[in-house]
Amino acid sequence: MAAQFFDWFRPMQSDISGMSPGAPTARYRALFYVFDGGSGIGHLRRLARIAAAMQDRFSCLIITGHDVGPQWIVAQGCEYIRLPAWDSLIPAKAAYWGRTPFLDVPLSEAVELRRSILEGVFKGFRPDVLLVDHLPLGAHEELAPIIRNGDCRKYLITRGVQNETEDLQRLVLGGAALDSLRDNYTRILSAIDKRIFDFSASYGLPAEIAQKISSTGYVAPPVAPEHRAQTRAARGIGEDALWVVASAGGGQWGEPLMEACLALTDLDRTVHFDIILGPRSRLPRPANNPELLDGGRIRVHTSCSSLADFHSAADLVITTGGYNSLLETLQGQARILCLPYRKDPGDEPVRHANCLKQHVDLQVDTDISRLPAMFEAAIRECRTGPARDQRRAISMDGADGIAQIVFNDVSSAKGL
Repeated sequence: MAAQFFDWFRPMQSDISGMSPGAPTARYRALFYVFDGGSGIGHLRRLARIAAAMQDRFSCLIITGHDVGPQWIVAQGCEYIRLPAWDSLIPAKAAYWGRTPFLDVPLSEAVELRRSILEGVFKGFRPDVLLVDHLPLGAHEELAPIIRNGDCRKYLITRGVQNETEDLQRLVLGGAALDSLRDNYTRILSAIDKRIFDFSASYGLPAEIAQKISSTGYVAPPVAPEHRAQTRAARGIGEDALWVVASAGGGQWGEPLMEACLALTDLDRTVHFDIILGPRSRLPRPANNPELLDGGRIRVHTSCSSLADFHSAADLVITTGGYNSLLETLQGQARILCLPYRKDPGDEPVRHANCLKQHVDLQVDTDISRLPAMFEAAIRECRTGPARDQRRAISMDGADGIAQIVFNDVSSAKGL
């Protein structure tokens, strides 16, 4: 029976190559493939924001292994398909949480499972455009048949700064991945302000690849002028009080920083804290979410649907340095302490934060033991007023820019 199921669900390559994009009656169709092989949920947040910007003119379908999207990340009006996650298919990843894998199969069979589902979704949905996040062929080349044979326009969305300590030549900048960028992708959209980091100039890409790259600006949520006061009032924090928001993004590997932030709460009892462990954290979960400590001055959350609001309304943000956490904070006036769990200068969170600090009030350190001194110095600065830097000059409208680029391309191809 199992063999029959997989035979039925596995479209042949010839089926994909013969597919034509569906002629839309009102909107085009956009399929988003979101990377879920990392430690957090930042890739999903970024592409969900792009989908939200596109959905007036596209029917947007997101497919990924993340299990937190439909609840509070994906905008209403977008649809969502959850794949069996790499965390539940790869034993080493499942072991992080003390779990057994969903299937006891070799990696090649796990990849084939996801590949078959992806091809089935592609065949049924018939997208006009495919937007792929981070890796051109996916973490294990599960996208390769669709990228090579699927009949639609294809776009790679990258945050620009890469994790240079990983196998970039295999995953992005060489071999089959680079061939796919040259031969199969319409554009490469770098979701960063080019003045902060120039993806095209930083990695020695061939000219035929570099000419496909457009820097769109960061993908950040828009914030209304009255947002800060409204968020603080809802949290019960006055304009004269100091509010610290500490978050580890998705939570995986951020547990040491969150434990260190809990210890900070005794250093100054006039400061309010919200500490968000992250939905992928291994720390013990609070019985109530949020858990209230010290009369509510301290709140500990497993996850928080209002985290973007908190980041942009706080006075000080302590973070592991994820793309979305930094950008959400820059929408407000908070100072930032960034302590990435990855320590190498070539790792994306460290390199990106070091690029960004040239323009904003941001301190970067990879030694958590220095956090108490950093915190006390930052609180002294907060008492003098909000951060004064160049954040307002940074381009943050990448989602709208990407939506317009893709729409223009499809409309032009259709002769409209």
